[in-house]
Amino acid sequence: MSWTTLKSVYFKITLSRFSIAFFLFCFIHAFAEGFIQAFIFSQDSTANGVLSSILRQANVPVRDFAVINNPGPNSNTSLDVCNMLDPELKQQPCGLVFQKGSNGNLTLPTAYNLTSNIFAADFAVTSGSDDSVKISLGQNTFVLNQMCTLVMTYPHQQLQNMQREDILLVVSQFWIFAVSFFGIVYDSVPHLIAAILCRVLTTAWSLYIVWRNGDNERRFTMLLSSADSPCHPLQINQLFPGYFLSRQSLQIPDVTLNILALGLAIYLSSKLIKIYSANTFNRVGAPPAIIRVYRYFLATFVSFQLSALLLVSTVCLWLDQMVNRDNAMSGFTFHRTLYIALSIFTLVFLVPWIALGWYSVRREWKKMMLVFLILAAIVFTSWVLMPMSWSFAWTFLNWPFFTVQYMVASTSLLFTVIFGVISYLHFDKGLAHYLYVDDQLAKAGIEPELFETDLEKGGAADDWREIGLDDVPTYTLQFTTSVEKLGEDRDSK
Repeated sequence: MSWTTLKSVYFKITLSRFSIAFFLFCFIHAFAEGFIQAFIFSQDSTANGVLSSILRQANVPVRDFAVINNPGPNSNTSLDVCNMLDPELKQQPCGLVFQKGSNGNLTLPTAYNLTSNIFAADFAVTSGSDDSVKISLGQNTFVLNQMCTLVMTYPHQQLQNMQREDILLVVSQFWIFAVSFFGIVYDSVPHLIAAILCRVLTTAWSLYIVWRNGDNERRFTMLLSSADSPCHPLQINQLFPGYFLSRQSLQIPDVTLNILALGLAIYLSSKLIKIYSANTFNRVGAPPAIIRVYRYFLATFVSFQLSALLLVSTVCLWLDQMVNRDNAMSGFTFHRTLYIALSIFTLVFLVPWIALGWYSVRREWKKMMLVFLILAAIVFTSWVLMPMSWSFAWTFLNWPFFTVQYMVASTSLLFTVIFGVISYLHFDKGLAHYLYVDDQLAKAGIEPELFETDLEKGGAADDWREIGLDDVPTYTLQFTTSVEKLGEDRDSK
């Protein structure tokens, strides 16, 4: 990066008090959220490590996965553990391992062999007699039967997914910061709007997590510590000492920070958007038709900016389900090679696809725009058909975070196609020519009041679509003309 580029970036950030405040706010919030989510991930990882140790010692197959039925507080909750997901079978091979009101009197559906292992001193697990597992938690020792270890597949499953969520939430905060940074550097309204929409999603999810923490505590307590549990008299606080309290104590400041950040981001972004929008039409009075076409282009930019993060996160979550051998779903994915190929193709083509869309819309390249729309339609159709996969459908129905990511990614991709088609139909209506002329006036140092020629008169410069309009500074402050100055100029003439 050259010194000139660094000076240009510095000038953009320090252009006004709003741009300075916006940059500092985004930077501080990204790292604050990153630290909080990292501590939350540590809590989830520790709790999941306890269950992973027990399940490994009990030799519970990785292919086993839990299905909870009627999980409401006043419902007749039951838990099944399955070891197969086959579309050819009308009834999947599952066994009932927990039933509310059963007092723990259920028959073990399947027998498992136990093996010995050595664990850390603070958490020791050894083989017990009568097909049981003896665990030592501090000063307490518990003997867990095989039915109890099968029940533990559900909390283990939930904690695994929560760890994945924590990682993506950390990444998303820095992605939002990067998008906001580029919004300042390039005076880009689409980047600012996309960042706000992402903040809305993360804030809504953090609110949901606050409720989910309490719901998970209730479910885990019912499955592992109630009188109906085969793990009774094991207490949830003995298995996860202080976990729910410490996680909630981290989640409350997280949601508070997200709410405050969303309000501040909307305020600062609205100030910057007004400045950048005025910049776009500050030298040549744009007719209403041009402004209307610009709004279509703006909607296209926003939709595929939002698609970027959501598509990447959805694809990565799905790839993890298929290739990570610690996931039960990895063994149940039919046409696995096809799904992996589709996922890798989506990740590889995403960056050039975004660049292609940005330049083809901005410069009205018709052929390249058609390529952009065809690729978007292919990816959208492919991912819309993914729920036809049983493993994908099961993941979609049982993992709310994955569900939200997939639904919003599909919706934003659909809007990208719709607004892209509308933008394509409005090519050659004058917007690209207008932006080019406006840019050339700024570069030449011509005052706005001196430009009186109609856009239709006079041809454009040779190959003007090839000029890098996106990298040209706006010179906003140099071309702001007051009413008084206009009067003085006319008098002098």
